[in-house]
Amino acid sequence: MAAAPLTADLPPRVQRSMRLSIHEGVLYAVMVGFGDTYFLADAVRLGASALEQGLVITLPLFGGALGSVLAVRWLMARPRRKHVVVAGALAQAGVLGVLALLHHLQAMTPALLIGLVVVHQAGGQCAGTGWSSWYGDLIPSAVRGRYFGVRSRFVYLATCLSLVASGVLLHWLEPGRAGAVPAGTGGGGFVAAFSVAALARLASALLLATSHEPAFRGLPDAAWTRRFLRTSRGRAAWRLVLVGGLMQLCVYVGSPYFGPYMLKELEFSYLQYMAATVCVVLLKVATLPMWGRSIDAYGGRSIYGLAALLVGLVPIPWLWADGLVWVLIAQGLSGLSWAAYEVSFFSLALEATYKSTRPYLFAAQNVIQGSAQLLGGLLGALLLGAVGQAWLLVFAVSAAARTLVALAVPYVVPRLKARPDVRKRELLLRVVGIRPHSGVMHRPLESVPSRTRR
Repeated sequence: MAAAPLTADLPPRVQRSMRLSIHEGVLYAVMVGFGDTYFLADAVRLGASALEQGLVITLPLFGGALGSVLAVRWLMARPRRKHVVVAGALAQAGVLGVLALLHHLQAMTPALLIGLVVVHQAGGQCAGTGWSSWYGDLIPSAVRGRYFGVRSRFVYLATCLSLVASGVLLHWLEPGRAGAVPAGTGGGGFVAAFSVAALARLASALLLATSHEPAFRGLPDAAWTRRFLRTSRGRAAWRLVLVGGLMQLCVYVGSPYFGPYMLKELEFSYLQYMAATVCVVLLKVATLPMWGRSIDAYGGRSIYGLAALLVGLVPIPWLWADGLVWVLIAQGLSGLSWAAYEVSFFSLALEATYKSTRPYLFAAQNVIQGSAQLLGGLLGALLLGAVGQAWLLVFAVSAAARTLVALAVPYVVPRLKARPDVRKRELLLRVVGIRPHSGVMHRPLESVPSRTRR
């Protein structure tokens, strides 16, 4: 295994867990490629309304945010991270299995799909919150960057291959073009895709259950976080979180509807839809290191301001996209922009916070952003209903709103004095899923101090 040179001097149970984690990451990527990627396409196939199409994206994000809060509260009461992670993974495997069964029975509806995807996302966020703390502690700091670099390459490769394989599978098994067949027609391809995703997540849960968990005495006292928020650095952290939430609100006015626009208006096949999704993933992964180096050279605040402007431009090519070529250009811009946005946002979040405050701040950030994404999606659906499916108007409104937020960034996000304990070159990001507009999604990974190490 590729991780072997990194683990030679470590205890056997740590070595074994590190090897298992690479296999588990690949299985997680298979679940994402065969499952998460096609929830929206499935909603379109089922004849979902504009509101339901928005909700299949945004309501699970809100539910997922509550899942991260549940995980934090669980860890405060019972500090066993493995239990949290395995429970969340099993919940995701169960949801995917139920999805496959309901499709097989021809009993799936858009409302059922939305409800099940909410549970799926909540389980994923619950598992991810515990996993970051667990593996941040398990992997020694001396090899953490190299190890997660190796693991990430396997995860990215597996994600792309899974996207391609699932797109080909749906192309073979589903009738015609997704937006050009009667609502509810077919479903066999989604039975197969969700079954593969369920089995992959079940296998990853079993690997997690057999991995070693180091000693952990619970999260730091939340009272320290409340005191921190009253300091100048704490107020800066809150302003960053609120600006991020406002940007997400503006983004989700339009972004949940790129997928339906491709499938219904442009009548893309599943192969074309897959190509558009892979494009944004590849551009994002390829440009992440470049943006990391730019942050080291120019600072997180400068790159965040630029990234926010780039995110504002993302809907523009959609205004004249009339086929696959322009969609690929738009998706490439999306991958480039969101790579810059994520890495610069998380860099600023690290600068503005301390290890003992981050579990609570990131949980609060998830709730604020999840609420903003849900509200944005509802506003987009309301606008689509009011103007009679005028997709391009919704995309233009989203672009204008994003740009206004981006122009406010230099005035709202304060310039912080750099702290010597924050080294941006060591910012580690983990894959947490796929979004239709921004490809693979990331969250920071680091060790979390327990109550005895504050």
